[in-house]
Amino acid sequence: MARFPPLLVLAVALAATGGLTAPAWAAAKTDVVVLRSGDRITGEITELDRGRLTFKTDDMGTLAIEWDKVTSVTASATFEVHELHGGQYFGALRPGPRDGELMVVPVTGAETVLPLWRVVKIERLGATLWKRLEGSVDAGVTYASSSELLTLDLAARVVLNRPGHELTLDGSSTITRQPDADETQRNDVTFNYRRRRPGHWAEFAQAQAEQNKELGFDLRGSVTGGAGRYLLQGRRHDILVALGLRANREKPLEGESTNNLEAALGFSFDRFRYDFPKVDVYATVSGFASLTDWGRVRAELDVRLRREILRDFTVSLRVYESYDSRPITEGAARNDYGGSFGLGWTF
Repeated sequence: MARFPPLLVLAVALAATGGLTAPAWAAAKTDVVVLRSGDRITGEITELDRGRLTFKTDDMGTLAIEWDKVTSVTASATFEVHELHGGQYFGALRPGPRDGELMVVPVTGAETVLPLWRVVKIERLGATLWKRLEGSVDAGVTYASSSELLTLDLAARVVLNRPGHELTLDGSSTITRQPDADETQRNDVTFNYRRRRPGHWAEFAQAQAEQNKELGFDLRGSVTGGAGRYLLQGRRHDILVALGLRANREKPLEGESTNNLEAALGFSFDRFRYDFPKVDVYATVSGFASLTDWGRVRAELDVRLRREILRDFTVSLRVYESYDSRPITEGAARNDYGGSFGLGWTF
């Protein structure tokens, strides 16, 4: 039967990012951020994302500044700016005519003035790959002496943000072992690409490989494409609804592989806070209706809560469930659900 280590690709990616040294930034850091406290900081703006302004300085290293504490920004490079109502603008950054305003100055054309509270994302054009990588690694172990049940949970995530684009690589493994019982595995590797558009619209593509013997398949490979819209997009929360088509190939525990085409509907919620302790709540719900095996429906639920305990170290809680109304292997379970608690590291 096919076996694949879903965290291997992520481990290689993490090793590569950790083993290489980013080139020094030769240009002078002349961007200026003024805080509500009156402090004036000179450095280099990398991005504003999820309510946090990443600001690189020579003397204090890289700072994470809460956007609510900023009163003005000055930067001569070219940035992509997204605002709360879906507007998308390109240009240098200047203080607006009044306190609490940002002016986006394009190379040609008229300036745009935005209240700071309406600005939800800023991305510096031309920033290096290394400045845009972020991610996390989580691990958990549970053991019950009465039943000698051992459960291992591993999860990793790497995110690359480029202006208007987001690429994400996710992997997770859950392995359950118990004497006198077959080992069960739930493995998943997912690559996501998302293209942000004005007006809160987005396009996406996804490639995924899964293994879940509890639901009766040894390997399921799929590709999905579609579009969606942010129902809510702010500095601290996102709600996205998406529609698409998914093509997959399933290898059952016994028998021949089959091809399927499904209609897909997805919903995701992301809530985050950067005051100490940092908290991130992420939930996705996906439904799939088969177009080639009429009447078969599947659903996926994944909820994750991460809370900071020390700088860059977190505790995490995950709850998941998978449902298949007509498993590909006869006699297999229709539901597979569980939860895990673990420790993690973010970068």
